[in-house]
Amino acid sequence: MSKTLEITLEGGLEEGTPVYKTLLESLPYYLGGQYAVSLQQDKLVIAGVAQSQESEITQAALEAYLAANKEHERVEERCLHSYAGPHALHEGVFEALRDQGSVMPTGFGKLAYTGLVAEVFQGLDQFIRGYCLEQGAHQELYPPVVEGDTLSRAGYFNILAQHAYFIAPLKTSLDALRAASEGDTLKEDGEQYLQAPQWVMSPTVCHHCFEARKDASVQLPLKVTAINQCARYEVHDTHGMRRLRMYWMREFVLFDQEESAIVEFLDSLVEFMIDALKRWGISHEVVTANDPFFSNSATSKRTFQSMFALKRELKLPIPGGSLACASFNNHQRSLVEPFNIQKSGSTTGKDIASGCVAWGYDRLLYALFCQLGVDVSQWPAPVRSDLNL
Repeated sequence: MSKTLEITLEGGLEEGTPVYKTLLESLPYYLGGQYAVSLQQDKLVIAGVAQSQESEITQAALEAYLAANKEHERVEERCLHSYAGPHALHEGVFEALRDQGSVMPTGFGKLAYTGLVAEVFQGLDQFIRGYCLEQGAHQELYPPVVEGDTLSRAGYFNILAQHAYFIAPLKTSLDALRAASEGDTLKEDGEQYLQAPQWVMSPTVCHHCFEARKDASVQLPLKVTAINQCARYEVHDTHGMRRLRMYWMREFVLFDQEESAIVEFLDSLVEFMIDALKRWGISHEVVTANDPFFSNSATSKRTFQSMFALKRELKLPIPGGSLACASFNNHQRSLVEPFNIQKSGSTTGKDIASGCVAWGYDRLLYALFCQLGVDVSQWPAPVRSDLNL
């Protein structure tokens, strides 16, 4: 016989905080993934727990909560800039866009866009892409997957392994072919028919840029922009546009000799977005940030990033919280070194650094509709002009 556990969390838990986000992501791994979990202010609610496992599950959940708090005890998000626009937030935006047919859910965390949303998407990318090209970037096109070794070099599996989508082909056997034809590979034990994965669906755009240049020399400065659909496994909250498993991202990557050039590059992109959002009347803030994870080995990286503002996020208010819609990342030498990328003609191999800006288009779209409403004809003239709507 099963029951629903309600575990009181000492000190409570505010939705949208780093601890809340980390706990939400880590709980399935502490609990084994087979329980329905929700967080309700000061209570953690876990459904479907057998009475014989009540004590074990309670202990595991509290361990996850304590670990999430410990991960963030030395890290504080600092607001670097904020702007309050004139627009009231609109409720029910996703439902309205879905009902009018502009957003078509095709699975958990997977959407198709058409009509109005597709037009705004194209206008937004044209606007951002145009700025990247004006700043001297050249365009590149990438496949939808990266080598597993690429993410290993980048340290992705050390901090974000829970979000990786591995790709595996069928084993070269008649049994595997029969299993696939009968749908058995899609069942719980279907992995027995699959080869060991070598590829991973791309979680970002910039990993491609480094993968393409590993063990190579480049002329500096090098500016690259690209758009790709990326993938990230999410356990919770994948029924709207706030958190997706498949999402669109454009990035602008810079390689340069001096880290000061990377800082200036990132600062200029922050100012570009601030100027645009103010012109559009869009409320926003820029904050120091760090990569989400719950691996103890990564705690020093989280603190280091926050302390020196190596990662900044652009957040836009939506009903019930805010969304990180863009990030500005100073890699320093943390990626050029593992990929052995050097400056052309360099004798030391040390005179190169990198940084990138990433725009999450699905979130940015959603936040714009939440602040401006679903009737684009009523959007402010500067928005419609900049996005050619």
